[in-house]
Amino acid sequence: MRKHKFTAPAVLIAAMTFVGACALQAEESPAKIRIATFNIRELMTQALTDLDENGRALETQEQLWAATKIIQQIRPDILVINEIDHDYSTPEASADFALNARRLASAYLNQGDGAIEYSYFYAAPCNTGLLSGHDLDNDGTVATKADEGSRSHGNDCFGFGVYPGQYSMGVLSRFPIEADKARTFQKFLWKDLPDNHIPPEYYSDAELEIFRLSSKSHWDVPVKVGGRSIHLLLSHPTPPVFDGDEDKNGRRNYDEIKFWVHYLDGDEAIYDDAGKKGGPAPESFVIAGDLNASLNSDEMEGKIAIKQLLDHPGIQDYEKLTGVGTANFGGGMRVDYLLADRSLNIVDGGVFNAEAASEDLKALPRQASDHRLIWIEVDLAE
Repeated sequence: MRKHKFTAPAVLIAAMTFVGACALQAEESPAKIRIATFNIRELMTQALTDLDENGRALETQEQLWAATKIIQQIRPDILVINEIDHDYSTPEASADFALNARRLASAYLNQGDGAIEYSYFYAAPCNTGLLSGHDLDNDGTVATKADEGSRSHGNDCFGFGVYPGQYSMGVLSRFPIEADKARTFQKFLWKDLPDNHIPPEYYSDAELEIFRLSSKSHWDVPVKVGGRSIHLLLSHPTPPVFDGDEDKNGRRNYDEIKFWVHYLDGDEAIYDDAGKKGGPAPESFVIAGDLNASLNSDEMEGKIAIKQLLDHPGIQDYEKLTGVGTANFGGGMRVDYLLADRSLNIVDGGVFNAEAASEDLKALPRQASDHRLIWIEVDLAE
């Protein structure tokens, strides 16, 4: 395993509110940028709102401080977070999907000697914890709001979550996010994916009419970097476990990954939440996130789920990440990915783990999460 030297470039990280644009003028056309993805295990609203009188996070939040130090060490220009809650505690909060991403930035990431300042954030609705009104797990009961906090609640939601907004996603970027051009696919139905792998005779006709493919969502989020837009293609498919012989989660995981193949191929069967169908693949893109898929996964019709992307002719897999474990479970299997289009010149990258860290930082990876932050560096010079 290659050990990476993590030197911190003089950059600031930003995210999708429309502030801080003036501060970017000095670096409108950077020579290189870093992109990272990090599943910070169950980054809950409660932890992000447990603050002192100055609005700074408490020292007792050891997990989040460990994650903060890792992010501050790598200093990505664009950061994708998995498992960050959307706050549904009040009507005002529930309408602001990027609220917790901004809380993470202000209470943690811009604190201390390694402070990073974010200015642009993006988040959109996810399916986690949103009741479907149907008995999706076939246990004979339909979960209601009274079941919130239980697994039975999560099992009857569009995406598993014991409460609304659990396990959601967020983006932080030092460059402007083109939110008006973003596409979301939260409500795309599983039955509408061509050649889908819905388990036969498991769901009723009525359930298939409402069953959404995305366990969280699929997002196409363009970020303006200098004179070009780099599209973040984001998702967090369901783990291919926690089911029975019907293999409903394994099949859904396979098809959540397959969605990106159809999207990149411009398939008119794909439609977004605004009703727009198909569309050409973005010229520059990075597929990012915890895809819950490894090269050790079971095959479906002769192919492992993640190979649908790794074998795609329009995608490059940065070779130094191949086979490197990014999660504690399964003996350190690779489940987190940054897969770029072939036009992007990737010159470096790594996994922040104990082997890659300096002595004073070796304890951080396990403190922060059961996943590892991964990053790539892209040379934008023409």
